[in-house]
Amino acid sequence: MLENRQRSEFLKGFLEEIEEKASKTGVYRVPFLEKMLQYMERDDDPDILIPPYIDTQKKIAVNAYSFDESQNVLDLYIADYNFDQNEQQLLTINMTMMTELANQAKRFFTNAKTLAHTIDHSLQARELAVLISDNISDIDEVNIFVITNMFYNSNKPIELSIPGVETVNVQVWDVDRILQIILAEQGVQTIHIDFAKDLGESFEMMYVPNAQHEGEMNYFTCYVGFIPAQLLAKAYDQWGSKLVERNVRSYLQAKGGTNKGILKTLKDPNERRMFVSYNNGISSVARSGEIEKINENINLYRIKGLTGWQIVNGGQTTASIHQAYKSDVDLSEVYVQAKLTILHVEANQEKDHQLLEDEMVSNISEYANTQNKINKSDLLANSRFMSELEKLSRNTWIPTNDGRKLESKWYFERARGQYAVDLNRRKRGKEQNEFKKQYPSEKTITKVDLAKHYMSCEGFPHISSKGGEEAFKRFMEQNKQFWKYEKDDNDETIPLSEVTLEVYQKLIARTIINRHVTNIVESMRLQGYRANVIYYTVSMLNHIYGNKIELVDVWNRQALSDKWDEVIRIIADKALFFLRASAGDRNVTQWAKQEACWVQFKDEYTKQLSNII
Repeated sequence: MLENRQRSEFLKGFLEEIEEKASKTGVYRVPFLEKMLQYMERDDDPDILIPPYIDTQKKIAVNAYSFDESQNVLDLYIADYNFDQNEQQLLTINMTMMTELANQAKRFFTNAKTLAHTIDHSLQARELAVLISDNISDIDEVNIFVITNMFYNSNKPIELSIPGVETVNVQVWDVDRILQIILAEQGVQTIHIDFAKDLGESFEMMYVPNAQHEGEMNYFTCYVGFIPAQLLAKAYDQWGSKLVERNVRSYLQAKGGTNKGILKTLKDPNERRMFVSYNNGISSVARSGEIEKINENINLYRIKGLTGWQIVNGGQTTASIHQAYKSDVDLSEVYVQAKLTILHVEANQEKDHQLLEDEMVSNISEYANTQNKINKSDLLANSRFMSELEKLSRNTWIPTNDGRKLESKWYFERARGQYAVDLNRRKRGKEQNEFKKQYPSEKTITKVDLAKHYMSCEGFPHISSKGGEEAFKRFMEQNKQFWKYEKDDNDETIPLSEVTLEVYQKLIARTIINRHVTNIVESMRLQGYRANVIYYTVSMLNHIYGNKIELVDVWNRQALSDKWDEVIRIIADKALFFLRASAGDRNVTQWAKQEACWVQFKDEYTKQLSNII
């Protein structure tokens, strides 16, 4: 487990941020859930139920959900926020309590048919109950995410079953898991594994020749071979997410046809020996290794120990093998093909060392042949565009309009949790206070939020509604001139366009507009579909009145003029009415993710909303 001081420092800042946001609305679970979801980076942002569905008498509760129709996979989220949690006591939660929380979400599913008739029609939770009721015979997989601000110290998985559902997974997201992700995002984990001592066996691999020309530096050493599946399962059982948190961030479970196929193969005695032929294996990196040649005449090396070992491709394979291992499947004759890259990174400063390491690992992840889906937001986090935005945010002061000296900046998070790590590198007291004065927490912006804000301003509310991952992918496509290159007449590589100060300022201005609209929509206390209403309101505002809103002026003022407040309220009210009415029998949030929804909203309301101001 992480040291208590590290946990305490992170928890303090984490809780302060939730308190600050909750003080404006009086609601804690929503900002808590939103903050946790930033680290989880799901393909589709779940729909947060406002208010959440809670029946204390029947012990049923759910806070958010998402449904993948193509895979017939339902995700249910339940948030546990303990108001007594603090950085001194570091309150923990046990397995019994976590299981009960998961069961509360399970009961919503098993009681969905009844709830579809008893929940008030005005509540978003009824739509979830109807969705489950209408699709209950088709849903193959249910994932229950238990999210807590306490520390779950048990490594034991929570196992539930639902009659008629093939696969049920329970994922625990506690404060420790978030902190581990943040630390992993900043660099390769430095844990050392002595395979023989820690896991009872080592393994052999072949060295891949790498010709080194005079004056050139070899940045890596590569080995290929296979790893006993049982050794891999034991490693994951002992170190868990620390082995897979570099670059690939998706949570690990037996989701979709590929991974269900892995489990099926492992469980079949006649098939499991063919695993090495069926599966693409894993790609891994390490900072250093204890590696010895077995015989001078044979290209074979024993991998005795590794420092900073990370599986950058093959996390789902690893998790599936681990699940089979925990189910007592005999893995003694199962092997996994593997590639191991030892990184040799030289840099003057630790920060530069990490950036170079990040770039190499990102490239390995992107180009390796893998069965896993890799988040674009992770692969492109180290692109020139993202790095330039990070530099501009560290060097660009926020303008003041009252004659005071410049004293604060926006903080762009190129990597998740970067702000918290940056803050905790400084001593408590004066140093941390000075950092927070220069970079206020409310001026922090993540790469996926920047993308969602951009896409909504540019007239793609349906893309923003799909979630951060899809928004980021489209955002990078829209701005490819800032991270792609071309050859000049001298055959030298040059960027297509420079990331200028104005580019940065206009991006932040779009965030300021989105946050202004968010504050107004929240003050209206509209029932349901808050995120969709915000994105559609921003898009319609810009569609009709964008020629009257100067982004550089928004940057200079650090605000959108309050003359737009009433316009925003009217558009938001119409957006909510439209989304509900136009959806008909369809799920509102699924309808909001379609381009046809945005086109219809424009067609029906542009003229009506064009003469408000």
